Order: sequence, then structure tokens, then C-alpha cells
Amino acid sequence: MSSTDADSLVVPLSGIDQNGVHTSSITFGYVVREVNAQALEDAANRAAEEWRLLAGRVEWNWAKKSYQIRVPVGALPEGYVLTKFTTSHLPSTKIPLTPLTANSATVIEKPPVKYFRHSATLNSLADFASKKAPILSLHVSFLANCACVGMTLPHGVFDATGMGQVVKALNSCLNNLPWVPPKLSTSNILTEELKRLKEAKNIGEACPPGLANLQRDFSSVNVKNVLSLGSSVATELFWHRVKPGAIYLGPRVVAGIVARAKKQAADEGKGWISTGDILVAFFIKAAYLEEGPSSLNSIRVSAAVSLRKVLATTNRDFEQYSHNALLPLAFPPLTVQQVSAMPLHEFALIHRQAIDCVRNIAYIQGYEKWVPTIGGAALPARDRKVDSWLLSNQVVGGVDKLDLGSELLGFWHWMLPFMVDHAFTVNKLRDGYILDGFSGIRPSRMKAIEKVLESLQRGEPLVL
Repeated sequence: MSSTDADSLVVPLSGIDQNGVHTSSITFGYVVREVNAQALEDAANRAAEEWRLLAGRVEWNWAKKSYQIRVPVGALPEGYVLTKFTTSHLPSTKIPLTPLTANSATVIEKPPVKYFRHSATLNSLADFASKKAPILSLHVSFLANCACVGMTLPHGVFDATGMGQVVKALNSCLNNLPWVPPKLSTSNILTEELKRLKEAKNIGEACPPGLANLQRDFSSVNVKNVLSLGSSVATELFWHRVKPGAIYLGPRVVAGIVARAKKQAADEGKGWISTGDILVAFFIKAAYLEEGPSSLNSIRVSAAVSLRKVLATTNRDFEQYSHNALLPLAFPPLTVQQVSAMPLHEFALIHRQAIDCVRNIAYIQGYEKWVPTIGGAALPARDRKVDSWLLSNQVVGGVDKLDLGSELLGFWHWMLPFMVDHAFTVNKLRDGYILDGFSGIRPSRMKAIEKVLESLQRGEPLVL
């Protein structure tokens, strides 16, 4: 760095920031008719100037064997680069733009990531540290029929909620809105709290039901298990020839699906389910419309869930925590036939119950005591005759809420350079929802989803 240690403070990262996600970056892509690139660059630099975490540099602390962010304070040295901003001009290139309405229920084609991030954009914390690179990267591609704006951040520094804070900073500076930057801290409250829970007496079962599901579906990080995961990804890519697949559901369509499922759950006294629960269930069940009744496979579903809500009950600072505050969950044992046969609201309830199992101190404490027994890290297991899905509901982060001064025509997500198979995200887009199978979906399953969407477009009752 150009600044000296005396002109900076250190923001430490937690073990969760360095447990797999530290190898990847996340790019969010915004498609608009037009954008003022200079105003966007100025806003990004102003956001980094006001929220100095964005102006920091990743570095490796040899003594602690951990990554940290060195954040400049006070006046910045001359020539200090706050953010990375690049553009490309492709006046003869067009991308497909699907009209999005309140009544939409449609497949939408995902544009190439190259329009949203420069080819030299970094991914891992190790790369950011070695090159002393800015944390925030923005890339704008000016195409014949639109502008593509990409925001890339290292996943080892932010989860989707933290990235939502970056979007809020950028949006506020771009549109002259008031905002308060999250406060910086030279200690990591998540590290401290997880250490306290790990060392404390169990306040519940040592292995609560939700953790038992996770222990069944996740394995230790060793050569055999990493190769198994890689083999699964390769099989999907080269044998099943998966391709990115995404759908958009307009607000009226979503309202109808959600109202019906909520009513069924309430009528049966099954409890409350959220829109996110229902849409996750919808996407997976739709994918199995054709093959589900005859499949002999089991199914595993896992997700990453934010711990902020439960930890904020004793420390309000977690409400503003910017870094990764996630733990994985796993569904109970299920077969594809069971998922295919159960009503939509029942599968949504399983998702809700899995989330509730994670958002309690007993689960967090049990997880922190279990992971060291398998080597300090866990990854999704892969087995024959098992379909494994990984979902990320990013709606709460508000990462779609970037007003670029022009109507939002599309919104996309990438996690690079590597992602497990069967992964998809849920995000808001123009009051509706986009479900983005960003790591690829088998063509046969995408056709099944499209068949369900066509039925919705015809106004037929949803049969899932």
C-alpha cells in the first residue's frame, strides 16, 4: 500500500470469511438502457472515500495466519486508487432483452459475464492481497441496445447482505441520498462471539436436529471429497451439458402463487411460510415436473443463512455487520419422488423449518464445536444417485436497489471462478423475482420449468 501503517487501521476478517468463500468473487450485473459512466465512477470513488472499508486493501497477517483489510484513515496519499473502474464500447453488439411485466412468467436468457466484468478482475483474497488491488471493481459495457453495469467484490470480504451495503453506498452517492457508512472496527465481533459460544457450556442439544441434517449432507475438506465435488460438477457440465437458466416471475404471478400456498398452509394449520420459501420450492419442484414421479434418486438441499438476526438480539452491532455472517443449513432426508408428490406449500414449509433450525444459538454453538472435529471446514458432499441443490436467497441484501437513472431491464449474479452444481439464487427485479440457476441447469429440467411457466401464462391453475 501507499499509506503507512500509522495512517491506517486494520479490520480483521473472521474464519467464516476464509472458509471457502475466500477463493471467489461475486459479480452483480445490471442491464439498463443507458448510464452515465463518469457519474458512476465519481459516485464509487465518493462511496470509498466516505466508507473507508471500500478503500482498503486485503493483506495477509503472517502472525495470525489470517487475512485482514488495511484501511486508510485521514488524508489519502496522492495517487491512491480508491476503486477499479473500466469500460468497453461494443456498438455493434446486442443482447436479448425479454420484456418484463407484472404478468410475466418467462425464461430469460442470461448475457455473458464478459459484459459485466473486466477480464483482469480478481477473485480470491490471495490475489487481492498479492496485487494490492482495490476491493470494489465496476465495469460498464456500452452495447447497441443497452448498457451493462457490473459490480464485483471479493466474497471473502462481503456476503450478499454486506454487498447490499455496498450497493446502498453507491446508490446514495450516485443519487445524492443521505446515508451513514457502517462503522469500522479493529476487532471482529463475529470471531469473538463464535469463540465465546464454542467455549461455553451447551445451552441446548449438542447436536440439534438441523445440525444432524447438515452433518449427513456435508463432509470434511480433504482430497477425496474435493475430487468428488469436482467430479459432480464436471458430470453436470460435460455429460448433462448444463447451461445457465433463469426465470422471471412478475409481481402479479408471484402474488397468485404465494397467496395460494399460504392459504393452504394456514388452512392445514401448518404455520407461516415466506415468499422466499414458496419460490424456492416452486423452482425445485418445477424442475422435476417430468422426471420426478419416476426418479430413483434422493435429493439434498442446502443453503447459506445469515446469523445477523439471532446474534443481534444480544449485540445490535450485528445488524450493521458487513462481512460474511453465514452458516449452512440442510433439509431433512428426502427422495425426488417425495418432493415431486408433496404439495408446494409442504415443501416450502420444509425450507422454512430448516431456516428456523439454524437461526438459534444451539445450532450455532453445535456447529462451532462440530467443525473442528472434521478438520476445521466442511463442504457439500456428493454421492451417486443423489441430486444436491444449493440455494441463496439474496433478497434481504437489497442488491438490486441500484438506481442508475434508467429503467432496470435485467439483473444477474455470478460467483467466480468456481461454483458447485445445481446452485441458484433468488433476487428481486422490478417488483417481481428472478430465480437464476447461475451454475447451470440440465436442459430437460429447464424445459420442465418452462412448461410450468407456459401453464401460468395461459392462466391455468398451478399444478406442482
